[in-house]
Amino acid sequence: MAVLIAGSAAVLAVPRPVEPAELPLPLADARALERAREADVARARQAEQIGLDAEVRELGSAIRAFGLVDADADHTEAELLAARKRVLDAVGPALAQGDEAVLRLRAYQLSSFIREVRRFESTGEESGELRELGGDFLGLLRRSGWLKRGDARSRGGGEARRVAMDGAVLGVLFKKRWDAIVGIQREPFGLALDEERALFKFLLSHPVSVARGGDLAAPPADEAAARPTQASEPGPRSPAASLRDAEAWRAAEQYRLKKIDELAALDPSYPRHLARGVALYRLGKFVQSADAFRSHLDEHPDGAYTLRAQNYLRAALERAREEQL
Repeated sequence: MAVLIAGSAAVLAVPRPVEPAELPLPLADARALERAREADVARARQAEQIGLDAEVRELGSAIRAFGLVDADADHTEAELLAARKRVLDAVGPALAQGDEAVLRLRAYQLSSFIREVRRFESTGEESGELRELGGDFLGLLRRSGWLKRGDARSRGGGEARRVAMDGAVLGVLFKKRWDAIVGIQREPFGLALDEERALFKFLLSHPVSVARGGDLAAPPADEAAARPTQASEPGPRSPAASLRDAEAWRAAEQYRLKKIDELAALDPSYPRHLARGVALYRLGKFVQSADAFRSHLDEHPDGAYTLRAQNYLRAALERAREEQL
């Protein structure tokens, strides 16, 4: 029995060609995310209980006005610039009341935004407040394929909707947009590393594809479902449809490559080369994929991903040799 166990372990430890199918995703600390959420909830409650200074309320009104302009599909560049200028003019007086006062405003608007998103999911109707706080948020969801049809009819008789991201990612997206509009990128504003990890986990799992069509295209539940050909699809695919699928697939992987590099710049612990190797392999760039896996093994000769990288490297080398023959 001891010999059998030892032999089995040796077999499992020997590298073998394995097609790269699993992209390493960042791991966000759930407790850190919960602490960030609790801090936002506490600040929103303080804003309701003690109110906000007049200067801070003016900033809030300017942000809402900007959101309405942004949500208007017919807005002009001049209108958007004028709305942004009003926001920037209000930032200084608001910050003069203290960072915490402005953070309470952001938390209060975040709470209202989440509430309106959930109302939209329930009713299928976009409220004026959702447009004020989220701007063209629903347009972003539709263009990115992050909006699905709900499982049931809405309370108002219309069709319910389901947003792809969870509450944590919704909050991170809101705060990221809010900070960008206000133009504050310093502490204590900005996002914690674990919030960034949660956002990038979502983006890597639900890549934006510029070639993705459909108003309510649903992002795949897993990586395999994203492939351009699916055995479960009924009937033959037309050449044009297959070409569109292939273009969408390539665009999604290019998007992943971009996000992998952005995440690695924020989080040095993320296995950038391993992730790039997987995306490059999917794009059919087998030589570049093998180079990426080698770079990972050079930097991490031992570690949690070592055997996986060795297996992926062997698969990439085999495919590269096949191309040369």
